[in-house]
Amino acid sequence: MSIAINDRALGTLAIGDIQAAGRPFAAPGLGFTWLKFPMTLRLEALDKPPAYLTQFLADITVTVPGRPPLSLGRAQPHASWAVRTIEQPHSHPFELWLDLSGEQIEALERRRAGQRLEFHVNLHLQTHYGAAIHSGRDDARFHVNESDWAEILRQIGYLDQLIIALELPIDAPEQMRKAVQHVRGAHQHLIAGRYTDAVGVCRKAMESLHPFTEDATARAIRSAFAGPEETRRKMPLGQRTELVRMAVHHFANPAHHEEPGNPAEVFSRQNALFILSAAAGVVWEALGRRREAPADPDSAQGAE
Repeated sequence: MSIAINDRALGTLAIGDIQAAGRPFAAPGLGFTWLKFPMTLRLEALDKPPAYLTQFLADITVTVPGRPPLSLGRAQPHASWAVRTIEQPHSHPFELWLDLSGEQIEALERRRAGQRLEFHVNLHLQTHYGAAIHSGRDDARFHVNESDWAEILRQIGYLDQLIIALELPIDAPEQMRKAVQHVRGAHQHLIAGRYTDAVGVCRKAMESLHPFTEDATARAIRSAFAGPEETRRKMPLGQRTELVRMAVHHFANPAHHEEPGNPAEVFSRQNALFILSAAAGVVWEALGRRREAPADPDSAQGAE
């Protein structure tokens, strides 16, 4: 499709067209996000008289494979402007800015479900030619793969806002460095939409803190938790911490091992958010206890 004037006397007069000019990018605001679409307006040679193009507005829709398009709202150029044709063909770069709230970004992430996105820009404008004003329209599409969308989420700090517990130490002790690396790797899987992988790597993080074995300590912790309420209340902090780590490991196990006779488990984004936050919390807690170096063996259980 292209921008043209359809007139009974003039017939069809081509004015130009728009094209996507790169990948969308984003900028965070206070409580909102600007999603920016770089465009190029290519104008045909037309000088006597010239045509003036004004009133640029665009409706933006987004499509996920296998699902119908969904409207995101109306975008506009970041500054008011008008262009005119001249005696040679020429091009004008510009950007369309779409204002999205945090709730819209969250809803879009749920709809995306780890897949690629396609943004459809339906541009509307006015063309002034001679003594008449004509309405015009054109469209363009932006194909955004998983890694490109992950970069947009990084630009706005989206997941940093959602997973506060994912703040991890830069300089961790040697014994805990592997666990930190695993949690960071799980975070990358989450951003890219690989939710089952994210959960599976969290399991590795828990194992790297302390190997899971059927030893007397693990049996004692499970027995205390499964026992009478009074026994649970008396569990020392070290045992409670180890219980959380065992629970994270247990939750994530189907992402790492297929149970015989059962279909492979597919984890959702909510599952990955939940277990990644818990895993990051366990790492921080283990680091804090290691730095404190308590003398009480019960309090230190699980930090090795």
